[in-house]
This record gives sequence, structure tokens and C-alpha cells, in this order.
Amino acid sequence: MKPERPDTIVVLIDLQYYTSMNKFEETYGDNVTYQDLEQRSYIEFKEIIFEKINDNIKFRKFGRIGNALTLKVDMLQPEVEKFKRMLEKNQVKLIYEWIVTNVTILKDADAAKKLLSKDFNDDEEENNEENEEFQEFEDI
Repeated sequence: MKPERPDTIVVLIDLQYYTSMNKFEETYGDNVTYQDLEQRSYIEFKEIIFEKINDNIKFRKFGRIGNALTLKVDMLQPEVEKFKRMLEKNQVKLIYEWIVTNVTILKDADAAKKLLSKDFNDDEEENNEENEEFQEFEDI
């Protein structure tokens, strides 16, 4: 288990196949499952981040929306900056064509803890107020 690092920022990263499920099935057929390649891509993504940024970064699978796997990653501010530069320069290339489709940086640690531990069935207005404190990067 990785040691706790103070002052980390929670970063939510979505990974998914670069195109539609139809294209995935056309490419791979019944030879391999989506979940198998997703797991391999997750491991490869972690290895890239460990190698190019820092091997003390903490990763967890956080959830799923449709075909996108959301990862919860704890990074220090310089690591977040380096990750953003890697995305801008298109330096995150995975073998099975999984891509980073969304990155959300939760800047406020208290709001992040509250959001990540909260029941998402609460009223939408309260969620919208909390989300105003976050910086979000769409489709990087």
C-alpha cells in the first residue's frame, strides 16, 4: 500500500475505447472482452504515469459511466501540471487504443471528500453549488 501524501489533489480521469462499441466489436470480435482490454489499458496507463510522473501516485477505480472507466487519482500540484502537459502534447498513447476522454480536477479538498463520499441522489441544486468550486477539463 502506498503511503499517504499530504496536500494531494483529487483528479478524476475517464478512460475508454477511442470510438464506438460497434467499432470495438468489429475490430476484436469475440476474441477478447471489453473488460479485459480495459483492465490491460488501466494497468498500462498506471505504468505510464508512474514512469513519466511519479510512482507514488495513488490510483483507484472509482466508477463507470457508460463505457468510460473513471479513475480517482491523488496527485500533488506539480504532478497535475505535468499530467496536463502530457495530455496537451498527446503523450498518453495506450496499446489497445484506449484514450483519456475527460479529466476533472477537484481543487477544494473538503468539497472533494464531501462529493466523493456523498449519496448522488441528493438534490441537483446542492450538487451544482459544490461543482462550482471545481475546475473541469472536457475532452482532452
